[in-house]
Amino acid sequence: MTLWIGRSQSPKSRTHRKRYIRIRGCGAEAARLGISFLAIMLALFVVSAAIAAPFPPRTHKIAPSISLEAADEAQPIWVLFTDKGHRTASELQEALDRYQAQMSDRVRHRRRYRAHLSRPDFTDAPLASSYVDAVLQVGGRLRRKSRWLNGISLEATSVEIRAIARLPFVRGIDPIKRYTETFERPSGDSESSSPRAPSTVEQLDYGVASRQITQIQADFLHQEGFVGEGMVIGLLDTGFSLDHTALQRVDVIAQYDFVDDDANTADEVGQDDPDQDDHGSVVLGILAGNAPGQLMGIAYRASYLLGKTEKVSENGREFERQIEEDWWIEGLEWLEEMGADVVSSSLGYSVWYRFKDLDGKTSKLTVAANLAVQKGMPVLIAAGNLGAQPPGDLGLPGRINVPADGFDVLAVGAVNGSGRASQFSAHGPTFDGRIKPDLMAMGEGVTSINTLTRSSYSSRHRGTSVSTPLAAGVVTLLLQAFPLATAQDIVNVLRETASQADKPNNTFGYGIIRARRAYEALLDQFGHTGLPTPVAVEPQPKSLSILFGELKRGTLFQNYPNPFNAETWIPFELAFPSRVTIRIYDLQGQMISVLELGDLPVGNYTSKQRAAYWNGRNLHGEHTASGSYFYVLELLGETYTRKMILLE
Repeated sequence: MTLWIGRSQSPKSRTHRKRYIRIRGCGAEAARLGISFLAIMLALFVVSAAIAAPFPPRTHKIAPSISLEAADEAQPIWVLFTDKGHRTASELQEALDRYQAQMSDRVRHRRRYRAHLSRPDFTDAPLASSYVDAVLQVGGRLRRKSRWLNGISLEATSVEIRAIARLPFVRGIDPIKRYTETFERPSGDSESSSPRAPSTVEQLDYGVASRQITQIQADFLHQEGFVGEGMVIGLLDTGFSLDHTALQRVDVIAQYDFVDDDANTADEVGQDDPDQDDHGSVVLGILAGNAPGQLMGIAYRASYLLGKTEKVSENGREFERQIEEDWWIEGLEWLEEMGADVVSSSLGYSVWYRFKDLDGKTSKLTVAANLAVQKGMPVLIAAGNLGAQPPGDLGLPGRINVPADGFDVLAVGAVNGSGRASQFSAHGPTFDGRIKPDLMAMGEGVTSINTLTRSSYSSRHRGTSVSTPLAAGVVTLLLQAFPLATAQDIVNVLRETASQADKPNNTFGYGIIRARRAYEALLDQFGHTGLPTPVAVEPQPKSLSILFGELKRGTLFQNYPNPFNAETWIPFELAFPSRVTIRIYDLQGQMISVLELGDLPVGNYTSKQRAAYWNGRNLHGEHTASGSYFYVLELLGETYTRKMILLE
């Protein structure tokens, strides 16, 4: 994996944590134990048969790139399963019900509103423990488990790989890329904007960090009152030190070191090389720094989940980059389970991939990132610093890295303070022709903490690593402002409102983030904002031209309550006597219901006594399923549209 502040680094493994579920009822427990015993005995029989059977040269389950020549050499692989061990659909449903019961309210809320997912799906169900046990009975050393990918990673010899491939519940065996390179420690950053402690003045003064904030219009969101309060940002990086004065007030909900299997992501003597946590601390400073007059993070009042998934060096010189994706994937699943709203990661893979792999679905890392977005959690990834690298035989010279190739993963490139694309910023497109990077933010001369001190700051940070947290901060503030916006809504609006949205290319993407434009576009879509100051702001209505100006025909307001269960009221105003019809459509454009209100005089129709009422039933009188719907007011040949959410 590569750190995109101009150096590359890599993580090590940890033992996977297991989750145990307690089942009430002695009779049910005995029955389950009996079934489990039979399943284990059957698995052992299958394993014995697999081990004893003669091996063909290679089966279709084993990826061609896996070497089967050296019988005793262990190599890292992913073993993917066909299912999750449920014999019937009802068994799977029971497993999903148990997962639903243990989900936190925050996760449930994010999935419902940000992804319109009312129920867990197959990816959330736990792995079949009998499958895992059966594979380990054949041989190999377990490294990681993934519910989302429905598989495990382990180290196994070619003999063991052949035997594992013969197990009937194994869908496929894929390699985990690896290589070793020399790590060159960068020189210390000696430049500091100021050696003194941060000011105690309680005002939003960005200091020398002003340009990185204003270039993407994040200052507008701050002026509107959105600074990340109530939001949770998840970071995956090299580690995090909170010793700097600008970070001592950061609200850290939880942290985990996936490299060394402990709950401390800061450097530990005897465990980490010096400066292991520098990169992650710089990234955290850009988001969460709180030093008025010198450094204000873009989302300084958000809460944070910190995951250490990267190992910088081994004894200062060489480090082994092996199965790095495992740490990141496990960290991503942890962030989702812990209730993160947004994920920012300035790490990426490039050396062992080729251009054909940048298709949004080849890398396991990219598959996991795509799933995270589908679960309502936007993922922002550094595009990479290979933009100026000439073409070569290895890796992705000049191109974005993995998982920046994800379909709705936001790949973030870098510009300088004048808005020009940085020479090092990686280019697209993806192999299937999609525009990448997606967005641009400042990646040269970025201000954050100076990790060599506890109270000074540096403005020499560069790379797509430092542009990525700026973009992640904007995503967080927009989600705070619009709590009903989905992850997909945010992705779409940022692409559509960026500085070069009308002529995107594979160097500049859709352009520099324009947070104010995005905010105004979301106001048009949702018509309201969330904390800290809920307001009702209607989209600009279409007007009727008259001799001395323009006159509004009417206004359509947000329905209430929203989301709603079974019934809701739709308020509006009329500037002319009009025949009023409100039609309700689903996301596919199918008409669900029609509210004929007849001829109405000029007036305000916002109270429950006068507003349009919908009981949540369709044209056939049936209850409508949970989901998002559009309601359209037809008025004197004009239409006004808003979105609402029905939750059963």
